Amino acid sequence: MAFENLKLVASMDRSPLDATSKRRQRLFMQINKQIDLAGKFAPGRLQRGRWFRQNADGSFSLAIRYGRKDLELAKGKFGVASASIEELVEALQAVRLQCSQGFFDPQLEKLSQEIRKGFGPRPQKPK
Repeated sequence: MAFENLKLVASMDRSPLDATSKRRQRLFMQINKQIDLAGKFAPGRLQRGRWFRQNADGSFSLAIRYGRKDLELAKGKFGVASASIEELVEALQAVRLQCSQGFFDPQLEKLSQEIRKGFGPRPQKPK
């Protein structure tokens, strides 16, 4: 039997995610996408939606984004510098760990509120 060493249950309890968990999960998935893009990186090839870029000296710059805004990684610091693509992947993995631990939750909440404000009713033009 394939399942003889596993504890089987009738069904899984799927509780709905709260808004904070949804935002964290969305950012986590985007970080995974960036790790995949970094693994497939080829100089001179354009990739849409990339958070990193290669500088003229061959080093890389990375900004973690939510919506169209850069997240603050430390006080006044919005980017990560890496000497190689391997260091870039390591930086993304470190950011992914911080994301899973809820480091970005306050920033994500603030940015989500700002984004939601943009969807409010538009002011009426005077006639």
